[in-house]
Amino acid sequence: MYNYKLLKIMLLTLSTLVVVIFGLCYIVFQDIKDKNENHHILSHGLLFQNDKLAYLVSTQKMIDNISRDIIRIDSSIVFKEGEVNFIENLESVARENGLSIEIDSLVFEDKPDSSSSLINILKIKAKTKGSWYGSYVFLSRLESLPFKIKIDRFSLTNTGTEVPVPDKKGSVPNGDWQSTFEIAVLKYK
Repeated sequence: MYNYKLLKIMLLTLSTLVVVIFGLCYIVFQDIKDKNENHHILSHGLLFQNDKLAYLVSTQKMIDNISRDIIRIDSSIVFKEGEVNFIENLESVARENGLSIEIDSLVFEDKPDSSSSLINILKIKAKTKGSWYGSYVFLSRLESLPFKIKIDRFSLTNTGTEVPVPDKKGSVPNGDWQSTFEIAVLKYK
């Protein structure tokens, strides 16, 4: 009987120990499971934030590129009330090349293929007088101005009495040359 009581105490102690060990295993398992779920949630949130940051960075770069393009396009259009400065710029380019310039007409037209009511066209008809080389450089400088310019017509005629003959190098000697041109430039209303 003594063995039976000792066996009963040992069995009860071992059973309690097994239940406590299983309880501790369950608690450790639940802790690991909770930490794993938190890790998964945090890593998913971190990946989401990383994707969001990458999207924002790429969007910012795109906006910066577009901003530069907008500034470039905006500067290629004559500003509102800026036609006087544009004409003065045109006259200074002519004077820099030794030409005298005479503006014949200025016309404002709505841009036909644009649905925007913010832009119209400034058409300028003018004449220059001076050397052939000056007229040639004036034309090239006119084309390279930072504005959206369309040269509708450009003619160059010799107004001197003698007909110019190219020299051995193929260049035409300077003389009295007159150019007439019509240009159209975009302008804000």
